[in-house]
Amino acid sequence: MREVILKLKERPDICLEVEGILPNVIADKSVEEIENIPIQYGNRKVKLSEFFDVYVEKSENPRLIFEGDMSRVKRIGYGLQDGEIIVKGNAGMYLGAFMSGGRIIVEGDVGHFSALNMRGGEIIVEGNAGDYLCASYRGDWRGMSGGTVIVKGDVGKELGSYMRGGKIVVEGLADEFAGVCMRGGLIVLNKAKARLGASMIGGSIVVNDVEELLSGFFEEGEEEDPEIEGEKFMGRFRVYSGDHAERKAKGKLYVRI
Repeated sequence: MREVILKLKERPDICLEVEGILPNVIADKSVEEIENIPIQYGNRKVKLSEFFDVYVEKSENPRLIFEGDMSRVKRIGYGLQDGEIIVKGNAGMYLGAFMSGGRIIVEGDVGHFSALNMRGGEIIVEGNAGDYLCASYRGDWRGMSGGTVIVKGDVGKELGSYMRGGKIVVEGLADEFAGVCMRGGLIVLNKAKARLGASMIGGSIVVNDVEELLSGFFEEGEEEDPEIEGEKFMGRFRVYSGDHAERKAKGKLYVRI
């Protein structure tokens, strides 16, 4: 097994796109073959070596490491099925979009639309995430359906839009409309701004502190140490159903007391 390190030479003036640069894809390629892989730079194709230095080391598992400020590098881990990707810095938009397996660790922030339509695997973000994390592709009503995403900082607007399955954990603050149009799955938040769970009809949201609740959520009582989506949560929670602005809504919102 090998570990491939892609070290960014300098921050690009416009965004790069590295879709298809995955651990299993480059596992058996020579350094020269990796350097010659075409990537998108604006409206033209360039060789990977134009922007990255390539290093190969031995590893127990297939691993791909991006080093440098990747905030203008889009689609890292796009469609990942297995193996591990580590980003030693920030990452751009669409990180881990459409991934179905494997693991991505980002030692900084991630851009908008990360984990888009995620189906499996795990993403850990040490910093903050932009808008539409774990959301559905624009125009699609089928969002994240599997996998786990953990963000140790804050997240932007419309977290988990149209989410159908999987689990999201945010240790910081979630901006407005977290869980909007949610159909299934589990979202666990430390703090949330307004319009939490707007138009949700399924799934569960657990939150320690929320700015305000929409009128479409009806209080159902309190629970001690509830089991939520197969997971035990310690403490006392006020339980709401909703969002009853939608027909046949069966979503659950748990607010820690």
